[in-house]
Amino acid sequence: MDKSIHTKLYQRMIARLRAKREEKGVTQMQLAEKLGVNQTFVSKVEICERRLDIVELLTICEILEIPFVDFIKEIDEDIISKFKQSKNNRKE
Repeated sequence: MDKSIHTKLYQRMIARLRAKREEKGVTQMQLAEKLGVNQTFVSKVEICERRLDIVELLTICEILEIPFVDFIKEIDEDIISKFKQSKNNRKE
């Protein structure tokens, strides 16, 4: 099994988070400042070199004013369900 940082599912979740950041007009530098980290932290997260833990994800959602539960629900409904469906289609 691949490390979770390298799975397509994780990469899709991070891509969604990055899209949300961009939709809000927040730069990597601005997000980093609000997180109290340097910009390379955000960059490494967004290119999947560094894995977010649940607390970091929650904090980023709060900064971006995205309800955490809504983000997780969106990932579950939009990404995980499609991911599972595509895996099932490949088995057939």
